[in-house]
Amino acid sequence: MRKRILRAFQKEDVQFIRESGYRVLIANAPGTGKTVECLAAIAGDRKRLSPVVVVCPASVVTHWRREARKWCPGAKVCTVTDMSTPLPRRRASIYIISWSLLSQRYMELLGKRPSLLIADECHFAKSPDALRSQSLWALAKRTPHLLLLTGTPLINRRSELVTLQRMFGSADPPMIRRLLEDVATDIPPKTRSTLHISLRPKDAARYRRAESDFAAWLEAELNKRLSAGEAEATAHRALAAESLVKVGYLRRILGESKVHAAADWAGRAVRLGEPVVLFCEHREVVRRIQVLLRRQRIGFVTVEGATPRAARQRAIDSFQAGKVPVFIGSKAAKEGITLHRARHLLFVERYFTSAEEEQAEDRIRRIGQKNPTTIWFLHALGTIDDRLSRIIESKRRLIRDAIGSADIVESEASTVVDLISAWSEHIELPTGEVTELGLGPSLDPLPSPTDVCSLLFDGSRWTVKSARAWARMNGYHAGKTHSAGGMVKVSNHNPAHFHSGSFSPVRLSSDIQAVMGKRKPRRSTRSSPKKRRGKRSMIG
Repeated sequence: MRKRILRAFQKEDVQFIRESGYRVLIANAPGTGKTVECLAAIAGDRKRLSPVVVVCPASVVTHWRREARKWCPGAKVCTVTDMSTPLPRRRASIYIISWSLLSQRYMELLGKRPSLLIADECHFAKSPDALRSQSLWALAKRTPHLLLLTGTPLINRRSELVTLQRMFGSADPPMIRRLLEDVATDIPPKTRSTLHISLRPKDAARYRRAESDFAAWLEAELNKRLSAGEAEATAHRALAAESLVKVGYLRRILGESKVHAAADWAGRAVRLGEPVVLFCEHREVVRRIQVLLRRQRIGFVTVEGATPRAARQRAIDSFQAGKVPVFIGSKAAKEGITLHRARHLLFVERYFTSAEEEQAEDRIRRIGQKNPTTIWFLHALGTIDDRLSRIIESKRRLIRDAIGSADIVESEASTVVDLISAWSEHIELPTGEVTELGLGPSLDPLPSPTDVCSLLFDGSRWTVKSARAWARMNGYHAGKTHSAGGMVKVSNHNPAHFHSGSFSPVRLSSDIQAVMGKRKPRRSTRSSPKKRRGKRSMIG
């Protein structure tokens, strides 16, 4: 096994964790290796710290188990996978459980008398009334050592930070806070860009009807409350919960209206050789993008809330290994996973907070990323995207370096309050070029690997290695490859399998062609078992 090596700042953090008695709030930015730091600390003092309980999002349970086996060789790792399977009698060194199972199983974990509790993405426990927060608190009170991990600024309310501080029994617990730019100066920069699009006429008409219904409902409800003597700000807050549902419906319709543009963008990126990540919020939006990518014969993997744990890790591994070109994620994929094979990420739908978006963005911008990254936002002009973008970008500027601010509130509810309080205001449309994504005919599907004899790549842009990688990523065989005459040729099938004279080039992009042919009928060259036995008997 390859030796695991810590970066200089990670060694400093591990030393700080030890000197602080393994009771630290680790608030390093996503992608800085918080998991590695914790496991390296455990490996250096395993006898004292075992057993360890790790609580983490379901999407990274497999990742924690894999990393634990690498950094703590010989340690017995037990993963709690459901609500009923008993824990093994023999005590493990490390127990890993998801936040969703914690409230059902924490008493059993207490019975193992853990010495160290690690809560990954500890902002999951910021609400003191939530069952998982109470379960974590019960574990923390009876566990001598505590490491709370978060890469998300605790920006909703100071009370949420206080909830976590209470677990340490101190208003000022030891804390580590590092930004990715500070510790990994070799990581190329990140750029945010907006793709302004227009909706298809049919989709635009459907959205306008939904938006008009919402505006009429909002006006009627506000007038009713204001007439009853409520203050305007009070009325806005009172309507926030119901508005959240209605705004969610409006955003879903908008997301469904943007899927053609999203699939068009992904298809064009894949033809350029770029693996890409798409983030959505609503399940129906994910489903429609899947259908459109299948029509283009573009491979993809998906991670969403309902994706089983093992399937999540297989999807991540397949994308990272270059087996498929597109990763589709819901909010369930925005935490704790690494997708730095891609350098382009597209938000099909805007999230309600900048913190959620930045968590998702950091899936591709992590230690190990060697390319500049671009975050794209698919923005439908003249829709709720205009308001959401203005609110989110305004708060992003305010909280860029904030953590635990008492003055800045960023949550789904606060964003909705801001939305409805300014709904009647005129919104200036963003300036910028409007793309034709999704308005024209769909891209032709990539040809079936069965019908392709070879692939030709422009040698001024493609190398043998990159051409073979593109071929494998899109399901082609990638056999014999050579470069000649300014072209890179990748063989997919033996020309003898095709009728001579049937070959013709089909352009897939400006610099890729597929040489197609008419396949000969498949004939078996092997004799049947009966004939082979007869032949052997004649010879014998």
